[in-house]
Amino acid sequence: MRKTDDVSGLIIAVLSRYFQQVNCYQNCQIVVAGVNYGVFHMSIHVEVDYREINSGVIPALLAKEDIVVKEKKLSIGDYIINGHIVVERKTTKDFIVSIIDGRLFSQASRLKRHAEIPFMVIEGIDLFRTGYEIDPQAIRGAIVSLSVSWQIPLIFSKTPEGTAEILVMAGIHDIRYRDDILKRMGRKPKRMQTRKLYLLQGLPGIGPGMAKRMLEYFGSVEKVFTADEQELVCVEGIGKKKAAKIREIMR
Repeated sequence: MRKTDDVSGLIIAVLSRYFQQVNCYQNCQIVVAGVNYGVFHMSIHVEVDYREINSGVIPALLAKEDIVVKEKKLSIGDYIINGHIVVERKTTKDFIVSIIDGRLFSQASRLKRHAEIPFMVIEGIDLFRTGYEIDPQAIRGAIVSLSVSWQIPLIFSKTPEGTAEILVMAGIHDIRYRDDILKRMGRKPKRMQTRKLYLLQGLPGIGPGMAKRMLEYFGSVEKVFTADEQELVCVEGIGKKKAAKIREIMR
């Protein structure tokens, strides 16, 4: 095991990448091993599935300040806010089609299984006038089922710009109020865990899922940073090339 000052050096080596991905809608003072590295302003981070490129939401997000947008292939949802809020966006027509073809509840099941905080945005003018022949009761039943049985919040938006506003607002509320709300509910806040995961996401090729697996396997950020290539490849999804890149940034 390396000494504390060596570990601190490793942490600083990835801080520049970390600050681009960690989400804090405020100025944050960073202190590592008793050394104050100054105050950094960090932004809300939104990961966008590549299939949303023509949705009109991405330009609206990019037009806003303090929003870091990263396009990638997501395994779940269309947007991931601050690394743990998973958003499924559906136009009114897509929502109706997903009821008809049965996709809606399989997607709801995946959201509940894999997302820490899921919600769904339904985008469009009139959910009951999409041109598809469907009983209005089936639409109401789907809305009630998602909200009550699956406990997935539904938020309605008329335009892509409105959807972008909802995503940003969710990110701001998550950062500003989440820990306080959890404390009032008697639950232990996960802010430190979230920041550990973001720190690991500063490593090359490491996304939210991989960061979680690394933290679960090694038990701490420090052990990840001091792991050699043979230890890193023990984590599911990390091959020899990725392990070598991780070790390279640590040197």
